[in-house]
Amino acid sequence: MKSLKIMNMLLGGLLAFGSLISCGGDDEPELLTAKSAKAQYVVNLSQDLLDAASVTIYYIGSDGKQAQETVTSTTWTKTVTFTTLPVQAGFSVQPTLKNEPSQEEYIIEADGKMTVTILDQHNATLGDPFTSQLKQVQGQLGPDYLGQYLTRISGRLSEAKAIASDGSISDTTINWGGNSENDDPNRDTEVTTEGATGTTRANF
Repeated sequence: MKSLKIMNMLLGGLLAFGSLISCGGDDEPELLTAKSAKAQYVVNLSQDLLDAASVTIYYIGSDGKQAQETVTSTTWTKTVTFTTLPVQAGFSVQPTLKNEPSQEEYIIEADGKMTVTILDQHNATLGDPFTSQLKQVQGQLGPDYLGQYLTRISGRLSEAKAIASDGSISDTTINWGGNSENDDPNRDTEVTTEGATGTTRANF
């Protein structure tokens, strides 16, 4: 009986030793790095705004170039994936008065947000998504002030971020060209991709 106990102890020791050898290799945890990014743009508009104005949204598409869409519904969403970093992401809402206002009063509401998700080499989310929520534009207006208020919307509902190759996100500036006399808003516009500059908002 005593020899049986000794053999069991020796067997247990050999198993433990083998376990240590198999777990004690030189393998290090894989370093996760930022490889791509996904941006979701969301814009909400009141029906009165769509009735009074033609609304164009300029945004950065998955190819890193400026694109545009005319909005016909009160909610507009677009999700783009950037397969190469660094890149810029963003959108701008630009309404233009259709005709002479015909209503006595317009309820004008608009808001927008952009959510950026960084993805690693396995296409998995790296860190927490970064959401940029724009201030809501809201007003109850007569026809005399409508055009002036639409200009205010163009200035406030615009967002742009630079996403660096390390996944950091910072403020940047994009010339949308929609209301510029010198720019043709219908052409594809190259966007610089120098990476994140300015104040870093998020790091992964």
